[in-house]
Amino acid sequence: MPVWKYARTIFGAAALALGLAACGGGGGGGNGSGSMPGGAAIDGAVALRAAIETAGNTVPGGGFDDTLHGVAPVVTAAHDAAGASVEVAETGTPRGGAARSGAFAMQPDHPRPIAGWTGTRFRRGATDEYIVVYSDVGPPEALPFAPENLNRLKEVSGLTGETVPASGLAIETGYWPVIRSTSLAAAPANGSVTHNAEGTGADAGLGFAGTFSGGAGEYRCSGTACTVTLDDRGAPTAMGGAWIFAPRSGATVSIPDYEHLYFGWWLNEAGEAWGFQSFAGASGFASGSGNVDAAMAGSATYTGAAAGVWATVDSSAGRIVGARGGEFTAEAVLRANFFGALDAGVVEGEIGSFRDGSGRSMAGWRVTLNSARLTAGSGSFAGEAGGTVGSGTSGTGSWQGRFHGSDGAETNARPSHATGRFDLHFPGAHIAGAFGAGKE
Repeated sequence: MPVWKYARTIFGAAALALGLAACGGGGGGGNGSGSMPGGAAIDGAVALRAAIETAGNTVPGGGFDDTLHGVAPVVTAAHDAAGASVEVAETGTPRGGAARSGAFAMQPDHPRPIAGWTGTRFRRGATDEYIVVYSDVGPPEALPFAPENLNRLKEVSGLTGETVPASGLAIETGYWPVIRSTSLAAAPANGSVTHNAEGTGADAGLGFAGTFSGGAGEYRCSGTACTVTLDDRGAPTAMGGAWIFAPRSGATVSIPDYEHLYFGWWLNEAGEAWGFQSFAGASGFASGSGNVDAAMAGSATYTGAAAGVWATVDSSAGRIVGARGGEFTAEAVLRANFFGALDAGVVEGEIGSFRDGSGRSMAGWRVTLNSARLTAGSGSFAGEAGGTVGSGTSGTGSWQGRFHGSDGAETNARPSHATGRFDLHFPGAHIAGAFGAGKE
């Protein structure tokens, strides 16, 4: 049973108010949540608590690092006419095990959005293996059809000048992913249709209407023996000869949001093989663009969102009498003091405004991200964490993160974004999650 399914039942019993003073000692059931879940839910929360303890072994940068999984998630943006979303894949072979089979499929029950961050839930096949990803990826941006904007496309490179040549944009293999057309015949059952040139001379009359990354225009043959093979989505799988694209007057090009942050968590609850890991990262930013240097001065505040999983266990006379677990969302704040001043070269922050999977406030929950040292030439940082949960029970843990991007200032450019993960442990309770934030 997914952790969020039984968590919803628990949350529905009453408002969440954990009195953790009883956790790990006498007074079982003194947690203020009303009726207790059944044995399966108790077993699940106990196992989840143990799995969350492995969250402290997360590799900096967001890779999975437990013996059950040990593979890094690859989070990519997917753009279409309706907007943007994320897709998840994985690479490598789990440490100490065979490669997993089956892809992660997007699920219809998306998590609740957090402060502008969109959540997506994935599941692998029929197994109890889940990934929840939050991302700030946005919809494509429509800009004038010009080389300076085309250069922002991942598939396009090497264009120069201020305008598209009047003779048309020469089509290269790398451009195929952004080409679409509905003007040719519908694809047959084999999934493709080929438009062949007639004769062996110049095929000046051969052409078809289409779009280049959303910009309307016409594809024309500028040489001989021009061919194009489209799949059933109107995208080319092969193009022969010398093709050019002539955009219509006023055409715009759709620029996807390639620079985006993501964070989330993975959970495997198949039988006895429980495992949990948080992760965070960024896509599309230039390598090393988030590194700090000794010339950076002043301070910056980064605000964003966080999400993760929690679990508690209540015991009496050495016997477990109740347990619960579920998802949470929260808000993240980081404050960085860069170099050149007293107490500079550090970053700290907090995770607060916790809410349960139903959106109800989790009063008393707070994670303090204690001061972490910044090192010139690196964008990574790590430190200890503290905090409280429920009635004020204190916990200890760790956190780590990394800066990404630049705020674009001509001088003293500071990192524009940050991502990271954290874990916090109390007597009988555990929290683990990840966050993403942008510079104010």
